Amino acid sequence: MNQKELFNQLVDIIEETKYFLKKQSLPIFHLNDEPDPGDIHFTWKALTKKSSEQKAKETKEKQRTNREIINFPCTLCSGKISGIRNFFYRGRKPILVLHYSGAVSPKDKPFVKRSPNQIFREILTEKIWSSLIEKAFGFSYQEFFYQEYPACNFSNTNSKEEDWKTRIDTCKIHIQDNITDFDIQGIVLLGSSARLVFGDKAKDHLGKIIHWDFGDKKIPVLTLRSPEALVFLEEKSKSNSGEDSVLFQYAQEKQTLETQFLDQLKSISKYIP
Repeated sequence: MNQKELFNQLVDIIEETKYFLKKQSLPIFHLNDEPDPGDIHFTWKALTKKSSEQKAKETKEKQRTNREIINFPCTLCSGKISGIRNFFYRGRKPILVLHYSGAVSPKDKPFVKRSPNQIFREILTEKIWSSLIEKAFGFSYQEFFYQEYPACNFSNTNSKEEDWKTRIDTCKIHIQDNITDFDIQGIVLLGSSARLVFGDKAKDHLGKIIHWDFGDKKIPVLTLRSPEALVFLEEKSKSNSGEDSVLFQYAQEKQTLETQFLDQLKSISKYIP
């Protein structure tokens, strides 16, 4: 087919199209075994706008799914440097352990978690905490929920005590969300966070249970020393391994402290199903 013949066919097609458009009827060609499109009925439903309740529910579910990174876009606290990576760890037992791996004082070094399952700064701290939970309850420490409290990094050189107090109070909103979403029944407040909550009176709360109000719920809160205290004694005993009397002293102190940890931990047993 040459160009002239092709052009003539295109003109014919256009002329036929004009004809059918004027008649408002276009022929539809289909195979014998295909149904006539005119006999097919299509249903259409108008799109309905989502209610505010539906939107709120979807937003809440999205936040729950992305709970581990919800601290990064958070702008509730002033002076924030960054969100703490993997600030929230999901467990299965309804106990939430609050701790803080961020730098508070000028002598503290900045720290970044390397694993999504990492909780404490040091592996040895994690091992000692694991041993305590295993001895106290007979299951893995990873059965508990964990949350950095506060959830972000701040300046450890320019922050004042009142700054930390404000951040701690503001950051309770993330605790409340976790209590609601995961039906948390009890809280363990470790030394790193306890010092920011209670200040100089943190020692007065060790081993004691108080209650925090979260809406219509009263949640028991047990304050403990940081397991890093046991790490300190263990490292001290290793550095003085050549002196029997000193080694014995550190061993005794470590045993006493470990016994205290276990006795205090067992006081929350009734909140663990």
